[in-house]
Amino acid sequence: MVFNHKIQSTSKSTPYLKSYETKLYRKGSIIYSKGEKINFVYIILNGEIESFLVKNKTVNTNLILKKGSSLGLMDFILNRNYSKTMLAKKTSILALVNKNYFLDFLKPFKYESILLKTLAIDIDNQNKNLWS
Repeated sequence: MVFNHKIQSTSKSTPYLKSYETKLYRKGSIIYSKGEKINFVYIILNGEIESFLVKNKTVNTNLILKKGSSLGLMDFILNRNYSKTMLAKKTSILALVNKNYFLDFLKPFKYESILLKTLAIDIDNQNKNLWS
């Protein structure tokens, strides 16, 4: 079961990313599945999330992510669908950063965004199937 909670904005002038929504995921809930279109980048506020990839009918568990970790960030930067399935290993609370908000946030940093994407491509090429 998923619960929504809206977070009130405190300031419109801060240069930091904001999340206006959090969700509680019960143990065993799927946050997103491999191949789904990206709508959000998630930040773990509390709990544990397990990433896994099904390949040739074999489930490969890769990472256990904890408080402060992001989900879907590498996929977002590389402009692709989610590359793994994410499952709540424990009941967890995640902040959701809308994809469009993230894109608007990066617009003033055009050159930095290009550098970030180039670095992400290099890292992803060296560590296939590692990132969430």
